[in-house]
Amino acid sequence: MCGACGGLPSDWAVPLVSGHRRRSAIARYVGGVCTGVAVRAVPQGWLVTGATGAARVMPTLDRLLDGVFRRLTATGWADLEASLRDHENGAAAEPYPGYRPREAPHPPAALTVMSVPSHGSLHVRLAAFGLGIRAFDRRAVALDARERETPFRLLASDGRILGSAP
Repeated sequence: MCGACGGLPSDWAVPLVSGHRRRSAIARYVGGVCTGVAVRAVPQGWLVTGATGAARVMPTLDRLLDGVFRRLTATGWADLEASLRDHENGAAAEPYPGYRPREAPHPPAALTVMSVPSHGSLHVRLAAFGLGIRAFDRRAVALDARERETPFRLLASDGRILGSAP
């Protein structure tokens, strides 16, 4: 809960990661690239269980990634890209094809570090990108999703998603 309205905090990624199949795919990916945690999809988001058995519900993609990025085994973008091979079985139906994350108010010049190919799974690549910006790349970087019906470029800096650029 965020406290302001008594509801769950808003999540910029909800339209792109919604649904049990997408959340389950993200859980398998994150659990596969992060050591010492088990991740599974639950109706409220994701349940992360540590080595001691302590468990926490992470209601948003950002909270999930904030909670596990220190356990990421990849050391760079090439490692993350390689880790996606076992988690992308071809593109699933595009979630909310007309959705684009809100525009970044002051988009910086950003280096593209990841793209979503036509056979890629946007939701899993969002998780990989989110882990990378938190774990090892604080620069202004971007994920290009140009193959979507509504293409966008997702910008991040200092470990946080800034928004999209057309």
